[in-house]
Amino acid sequence: MNTTLRRLLAALVLILGSGWSTEALAWGDSGHRTVCEIALRNLTPMARREVDRLLHAHPAILAANPLNAEYGWACTYPDHPAAGGPGRRSPEHFVNYARTTLSITGPGCGISTSCVVSAIAADFATLRSSAAGDRQRAEALVYLGHWFGDIHQPLHSSFEDDRGGNEVNARGQCTSSLHSTWDTCILQSRQLGSGPSIDRVRALAATWSGQVTDAERAEWLSSAPWQWTAESYVVTLKPEVGYCVMVAAACQYSATQPVWATGQPRRSVQVDSAYMDMAMPIIQRRITQAGVRLAHRLNLALDPAYRG
Repeated sequence: MNTTLRRLLAALVLILGSGWSTEALAWGDSGHRTVCEIALRNLTPMARREVDRLLHAHPAILAANPLNAEYGWACTYPDHPAAGGPGRRSPEHFVNYARTTLSITGPGCGISTSCVVSAIAADFATLRSSAAGDRQRAEALVYLGHWFGDIHQPLHSSFEDDRGGNEVNARGQCTSSLHSTWDTCILQSRQLGSGPSIDRVRALAATWSGQVTDAERAEWLSSAPWQWTAESYVVTLKPEVGYCVMVAAACQYSATQPVWATGQPRRSVQVDSAYMDMAMPIIQRRITQAGVRLAHRLNLALDPAYRG
């Protein structure tokens, strides 16, 4: 059996056996795929053709999974990089801020020199560059799809010591971490189910994309990436989210712990139906914003006739 056939059979087993299985990674795979499926529904025909063409221009990304020839699948690649292909680029999936930062008022990467904001700028420039080769542009295309999901996940704009809520436990209807609750658990519980099929993800993307008004679209496209992380950060600090506890001029890990450190007790957040009722509209809005904004940037980069 040749290598190509083995890969195709492996992909078929994956689809038939487990659907679109998810892991607790940055919206989870199904959340990222929903972002990119929304984007696909908002591309111009020219941009859509270029997306399809470029996805076949990076052999290592395709070798990692033949299904990466579809954008809704490929934009999860940065969470599942292949040996010999582009790496995970771990510091660029989030933005870390000081706990004394109470609002984001301008561009930057918080306490770091690189982050998801700078990653979007770099990869958008590459995708748009006439000097870049197709392989470089294909990589930029895949990573941009992922970064747009990450920057709109509230707990990717957060604090370094507790790893964006990975060191805050969840209990109740979600039983992993608070980060995983926002990545995966609520979206699966309320919308997609466990291991959603490709058809279910696409149906949700079509529904959410179809609900966007012209006024919302105009508002969402009038801002820059640093403002998107500011939007996420507002959600992160909401008391009802339970991520941190405001004490004086800092959002502490808990009322008695300024920060989390290895060996210290973890606090927990109750995730019940009321919590999900609060969070689900935020998640829908953030995923939809990510898809619409991603489509706009892809249209700008890939369709010379596009004017917004």
